[in-house]
Order: sequence, then C-alpha cells, then structure tokens
Amino acid sequence: MARMLKASCPWGRWGRRPARAGTAPHFAFGHGLGYKTWEYESAGADSAQVLDESALGVTVVVRNTGSRVGREVVQAYVEPHSLEGGRPLRTLAAFATVTAKPGRAAEARPAIPARAFARYDEASGGWVRPPGEFTVRIGRSSADLRLSVRVRSG
Repeated sequence: MARMLKASCPWGRWGRRPARAGTAPHFAFGHGLGYKTWEYESAGADSAQVLDESALGVTVVVRNTGSRVGREVVQAYVEPHSLEGGRPLRTLAAFATVTAKPGRAAEARPAIPARAFARYDEASGGWVRPPGEFTVRIGRSSADLRLSVRVRSG
C-alpha cells in the first residue's frame, strides 16, 4: 500500500507567502541551471508612465561573460511601492530569452502587460489599477535581481 505523506512547511499549510514569513526558499522562483555567466549592463523603459491597456516595453542589455555560446532568460518583476490591498511583494510580469556568443552583448525586450500593475478588488469584483509608483526589477531569478527601473501607473 502506498503511504500518504503529510505536507508540511515552515510558513503554513499551503505554502503561502514565504517571503512575508521570514523564510527563504532553497531555490528562488525563476532559478535555472545555466552554466554561463552573464553581466546585466543596462535597463530602460519605453515610457515612465503606464498608459491605458498598452504594454510597457523594457529594454535590457546583457553580456555573455562565459567561454561558450549561451542562452539567458531575462526576467522582469513588478514591485509596488505600496502593499495596500493585499498586494504581493513582487510578481513576475514578463520575460524574454536571448542568445549571445562569448563576450557579446544581446538586447532583451520583455513587454510588461498593463494588468501587471493592477490588483483584484473584491469589493468591485474586478481588476483596478490605482495610480502609484512601481519598480520594475530585472534579473536572472526573483533572488538575483540586478537592475531596476521606476515607473508610474494611473
């Protein structure tokens, strides 16, 4: 007979919000096993303001500092300056993959949808995008964020 395993973790029965509980995961969200090293050189947003329902374009320049051709997944996380309304600390909003030869730079262009800056409002039963400031953090995983860009929504 198969033995049932009891799920347990230090931050609650369902594994909710380990960052708020003060614990660190063994592997951060977005962690991969790439064998190349990458330097994140610069990041910029197409606009300082998120307008209507259009996506926010972000340009990220990364350089392969390894000795072989490599592929990197550039990840963009949205972090609100205010955590009102039960917002999470950080959410993965977009990603883009680039390939570069050794010593060469490549440009990644993740497009962040306007909905990444919204939150679900239970009272109205829909998504709302209140005005506010956000930081778009760019990196290899949620624990390895190397660049940031500030934007406004609303």
